[in-house]
Amino acid sequence: MANQVVSQPARRQFALSGLALGAAALTARGALAQQQPTAAPGRPAQASGPIVLHGASPRLTVHALDTFHGAAATGLRIDFSRLVGGSYEPLRSVVMNGNGRSDDPLLVGDSYQPGHFELRFHVGEHFKASDGLSDVVPVRFSIFDAAQHYHVPMLCAPWFFSTYRGS
Repeated sequence: MANQVVSQPARRQFALSGLALGAAALTARGALAQQQPTAAPGRPAQASGPIVLHGASPRLTVHALDTFHGAAATGLRIDFSRLVGGSYEPLRSVVMNGNGRSDDPLLVGDSYQPGHFELRFHVGEHFKASDGLSDVVPVRFSIFDAAQHYHVPMLCAPWFFSTYRGS
């Protein structure tokens, strides 16, 4: 293969073209950033409206993963309650399906209202063959904005559990 010599004017033209494209991209990005509202200092960005996923209304969902076996926590029982007058009143119990999810949202439609809730994950029952540390794991949380989707994932093993607000 023969060495090709690129002339100085061609190199300069190439470099200037690259700079022009980069500047155009940065200018467009800056204009887009100016159009979008920003969060108040020290506060996370908030959605401006209800979060709608694939046409579904805002709702409360749960997902349980068995990290000991590396699979969905199929068959894990969860009791769901609402705080009423200082004590938790049971709303329903669900058993996680083959994907580690409840078949239906825990709250949706008219039942989906702000309030204080408790999920009781029966992990000891799920891991009955092992000498686990956890029996029933209570997770207490509040729904402040019924226009948002709340999702509570649970990662669990006989000696470990972790939960967070998912998406």
